[in-house]
Amino acid sequence: MTQPELSAFYARLFRQNERVMKFGLESIETAIAHDTLAPAYPHILVGGTNGKGQVSAILSNLATLLGHRTGLFTSPHLISFRERIRVDGACIEPADLQRVGSDTLARFGGDPEDAAMASGIVLTYFECCLMMALAHFRDIGIAFGVFEVGLGGRLDATNALSPCLSIITSVSLDHEAYLGYDLASIAREKAGIMRAGRPVILGRDAHDVLMQEASHRKAGPVYALGRDFDWIEDTDGVMFRFGTHCLPMVGAETWHDYQRDNAAVAFCAALVLSDLGLLRGELLPALRRVILATRWVGRMWRCHEASSQRLGVAAITLDGAHNPEGVRRFCQAIGQAPAVPRALIVNSCADKDIARMFSQYLGVFDASAIFVAPVQNPRALHPHAYCTKVGHPVHQACETLHEALGRAAEYAGPDGYLYISGSLYLLGEVLHALGDTSSLDSICCHEKDAQNPFPR
Repeated sequence: MTQPELSAFYARLFRQNERVMKFGLESIETAIAHDTLAPAYPHILVGGTNGKGQVSAILSNLATLLGHRTGLFTSPHLISFRERIRVDGACIEPADLQRVGSDTLARFGGDPEDAAMASGIVLTYFECCLMMALAHFRDIGIAFGVFEVGLGGRLDATNALSPCLSIITSVSLDHEAYLGYDLASIAREKAGIMRAGRPVILGRDAHDVLMQEASHRKAGPVYALGRDFDWIEDTDGVMFRFGTHCLPMVGAETWHDYQRDNAAVAFCAALVLSDLGLLRGELLPALRRVILATRWVGRMWRCHEASSQRLGVAAITLDGAHNPEGVRRFCQAIGQAPAVPRALIVNSCADKDIARMFSQYLGVFDASAIFVAPVQNPRALHPHAYCTKVGHPVHQACETLHEALGRAAEYAGPDGYLYISGSLYLLGEVLHALGDTSSLDSICCHEKDAQNPFPR
């Protein structure tokens, strides 16, 4: 498939956002049944406000390392749509995407010209994405599936599946217009992915509400971070614990707390899946290797040194914190970093709590070090509008991303750090501008062992 053909396909797929937007599972459940795409393989759902991408990547890589052909469905993507659908960590090939994508749109896109093939069901953009993943996973014959929840849980398209394990990594304020304006309401929405008689793993947040929901839904057993499993740090390093299982993690001493929390959730999930007989092999050695080797671009992600050298700074770090809790963790991590000159490039979608997030940035960045870049997405604010909304000097608004990168790099200087935060769309555009996109090709590759990290 040529690049123009691929671009035309993407353009048509993205137009599905304009054709239909709805909540509820009736259409996606009907479509899955219509095409006989209900997974026959064991699969899990990973929901939560923050951390679900990293946990999903770790568990996908673990299943791959243990010899299970593994499908991973995530959202959104940073550069290429292909990032959303992976098998054994690698993005779907363009030809496979075009095949399953064209068929999905012909059946469920609602185009009059496709009436002869149409199913009579019209799906949303995200529902079409899920259908493509399910079709590809069926065609390629995966043995294990990891599905990241898109928005909320109860009404998310992924909730049409039947997971053997449900994970809720965290609960914090985000997408309030859809999920509710308090943590309890958001927790109840996320609890919708729980299943009766099947285990649930929780992060540190909203235990009371989530436990009540698990009881109401007859889900369980429930394992909660901080109650049933956890990590500790002592003079010997970091240790993950769950029941009688202990996993020392040399290398985790430099991680931030939220990274350890995510790894602990994945650690617990792996042991539960092993007890269910769904993951087989030398689990703890594989876990140690995978947790250290897994990379998830966009969460305190350090760009390649060549990119930093081109901009003339010591380091460039990307973090897709796009809600107040994510920004709090991001700023906490920066506060623990060396006290060197640092600059920030930022922007966010207009429906976010921008003022609250920006006030947290000011705790670790000087106002003169914060530059607002444009984002090529209609949901993002124009840089001048962003500055006006948060009371930031308008001369910190940049007309182009190139201008923002240049001004921020000049501020940071050769010994300083440059950070990019906020919209995931901004992160993708920065990676593209830097020519630093190869890291997105695989999630199971460590810089020190890039050629064959998980030999089979």
